[in-house]
Amino acid sequence: MPKLAIEEALETLVLNDRDKRVITLRITELLREYKGRSSRYSYSFNTLRILITVGSLIVPSILTIEYSSGSTTDGPRMGMGVFWVVWIMSLLVTISNGIVTLLKIDKKYYILNTTYEHLTSEAWQYIQLSGKYSGFYTPGQEATHQNQFIYFCHIIEKVRMKQIEDEYYKILDQPHSSAPIQVSDSLIPPTPLKEVFAPEEKSELEVNGEHQTTVKKIYLSTKVAPEPSD
Repeated sequence: MPKLAIEEALETLVLNDRDKRVITLRITELLREYKGRSSRYSYSFNTLRILITVGSLIVPSILTIEYSSGSTTDGPRMGMGVFWVVWIMSLLVTISNGIVTLLKIDKKYYILNTTYEHLTSEAWQYIQLSGKYSGFYTPGQEATHQNQFIYFCHIIEKVRMKQIEDEYYKILDQPHSSAPIQVSDSLIPPTPLKEVFAPEEKSELEVNGEHQTTVKKIYLSTKVAPEPSD
């Protein structure tokens, strides 16, 4: 594959040897990969869609030839020819539609082309130090290719992972909560042992002519009954 214009632009950046190596091994390889895949899927998608569209229009048109041929001597031969042409065209349309559905060529066509254009746009913004690479991540510092390099790599990897999740399987991160565990009763420590009480016993007392209700809990045990086994 001939060298892309964006590859030549990336090679002119002022970076240390390690970061230049990363540009060569990762960034340019990703651009080449998505360029090749998007081109292949574009060719396959357009070819199959043309076959499906054109074939779906031609088959009904050919069927009318048999009725317009009249009672000529070549009628049976023409009818047989029309039959095989219609059969082949219908088979091509069905196979093309099945391939598009089975391999999800239409979905990958849109995803790969969108991802390639996104990567290209991010790379050109980084080369030109424009957009988010103009100092947005490093306020108070002059934007250079060196101090913006880590943010550029981070964005590229995010775009890459987004494409992988869209094409294959979406990875759902488990929620991580930093809030402490809330205990319903602060007097009971979070241990497997809990106090077990008998049903409350209520009693009424008369104090200065007023009735007051007192609640008494009878302590039974600190062990929790074992859970039933399967």
